[in-house]
Amino acid sequence: MTKKIGVFLLVIMMVFLVGCVDNGGETAGESKEQTDTLHTILEKGTMTFAMTGAYPPFNYIDTDGSLIGFDIDIANAIAQKLGVEAEPVTVLWDGIIGGLTSKRFDMIIGSMAITEDRLEKVNFTDPYYYDGAQFFGRNDLGVKDISEIEDAVVGVVTGTTFQSFLEGMENIKDIMQFESDIDNMRAVQQNRTHGLVTGLLVGLNGIEKFNISLDPIGEPLYIEACAIAIRKEDPMLLEAVNNALQEMKDDGTYAQISEKWFGVNILEN
Repeated sequence: MTKKIGVFLLVIMMVFLVGCVDNGGETAGESKEQTDTLHTILEKGTMTFAMTGAYPPFNYIDTDGSLIGFDIDIANAIAQKLGVEAEPVTVLWDGIIGGLTSKRFDMIIGSMAITEDRLEKVNFTDPYYYDGAQFFGRNDLGVKDISEIEDAVVGVVTGTTFQSFLEGMENIKDIMQFESDIDNMRAVQQNRTHGLVTGLLVGLNGIEKFNISLDPIGEPLYIEACAIAIRKEDPMLLEAVNNALQEMKDDGTYAQISEKWFGVNILEN
């Protein structure tokens, strides 16, 4: 799995660096409100962050009921840099931005990709990893690309960028929507779909973890930069989290977390 990740991520990084994504940060001239959430976090000693808890290996529920994964470890490391505790909140994906803007939690650390639509509602930190949207098909399909499947039935998680992309493909007969990629993969096992579109790293992990007969078919459909989402009225928190991320990259904390979950530093391979 480590070798596959290294090869695919090299392609992803090369493609993505051709066009940089605006992270939606505040400009120097914009005012910083005194009510910025950073003050509240430091006073409480706790920062709350959201994810689905169903996106292994980034965030998922372990056999003992605890939340674990790459995103969880990143959140805990950021909290440590801020001198506070991290408190996770699980939310369905299609309501996660609404939960942030309504102040149910302080930020989203849940493998959220930066998109123009999302930038209209929230700000994003610098990316903390890059991933490719990948089609994983049953290995009996006999095709080299998703576009070769006639009347394709493909699974996605509701509200993801994957769903929006598939809606523009003429050969897709039906897009089956699921609340999690775990349910998405089970549907393939049950032959309810030809395959699924998800993040490359998630798909590779699922194939190994659940022993599913799936193959990554074709090149990544597109490249995503994943970052931490923060409310637009919280520029001080945005700056503090960006600083914490940079410190983690500089002092080796990020590399240690990445190697724990993927066997490589996914920002460098």
